Amino acid sequence: MATAAVAQQSPPTPQVVEYDPITGVPAEFNDFLPKDCEEYKKWKASQESGLEGQVADLKVQEAPGQQIEKKLPGGKVKKKSKPEVVLERNTRNKKKCVTTISGLDTFGIKLADASKLFGKKFASGAAITKSPTEKDQIDVQGDFLDKAADFILKTYSKDKGIQKSDIYIIDNKKKIPAYDVEGDD
Repeated sequence: MATAAVAQQSPPTPQVVEYDPITGVPAEFNDFLPKDCEEYKKWKASQESGLEGQVADLKVQEAPGQQIEKKLPGGKVKKKSKPEVVLERNTRNKKKCVTTISGLDTFGIKLADASKLFGKKFASGAAITKSPTEKDQIDVQGDFLDKAADFILKTYSKDKGIQKSDIYIIDNKKKIPAYDVEGDD
């Protein structure tokens, strides 16, 4: 009797498993691959490169001198600020002054080269430091506020496009333009 039951059953048909061409494993196993695996990263990138990924990668190009508005959560609008150089005089040890120059890196100026130039020009120590907002700035030992503004204009106006309207001085905790721009430029 046992042989009659075996003869009536047909051999099972093999299942057809489709392997993912990127990862080389069945498609339902892709989610369970290690996250640091190269195949997983390629598969995830191909999944995200659909229409949603292409729309998310689009960026608005800005025209020179035009401000781009960014939408923040809550519907607030943040305007992109134009690059500017800010000079500030800080006092240390009651008699010593330090001139702080920030914003040169927004014009594409290498701060290491600029600090060397300031040190040589003013015959004093100049160093790159981090501001409390984690941005790099140049500290020059001594009170060179007006001379530094003139030196920046003279040195970087042609190559990097720094104009008189881009230089500001912080005086009594107020940011004021270093030059009057209503006159000649």
